[in-house]
Amino acid sequence: MLWATRHKPHVDRCASAWLIMRFIDKEAAFEFITKEAEMPKGAIGFTLPNAEIKPIAGEKTTFDVLVEKYHIKDPIVEKIKDIIRDYEFNEENPERISLKETLGACYILKGLEKTSQTDHETISKALAVMDAFYATLKELNRR
Repeated sequence: MLWATRHKPHVDRCASAWLIMRFIDKEAAFEFITKEAEMPKGAIGFTLPNAEIKPIAGEKTTFDVLVEKYHIKDPIVEKIKDIIRDYEFNEENPERISLKETLGACYILKGLEKTSQTDHETISKALAVMDAFYATLKELNRR
């Protein structure tokens, strides 16, 4: 499937792209568009104004919406969901962040766009970061 989202993906969109690739659509392709652009024909939009899959201000991140919509039942994904929400809802007030993993993980995701030449490169790097983060959380969960 083709998935469309906004240019310059940061935390929620990077994590959501990882979730899509690892748990929803292993063959996903991504297209990056402006908020105002027409949705590409046949694409599933996320984090765009007219998309079905988008955050709900103060309630849910795009990651939350994807987990619910696609019925993803994985304890590590649940932990990541909490971390993404902790950051997205408290980005402007980092002193409110409650989970110890949040700032480090999310600052790395946020910085990927700054160190990438293209949006596709950002997502490629995000997949590696999120795979490593998932593996570490899974190992810690076994202890």
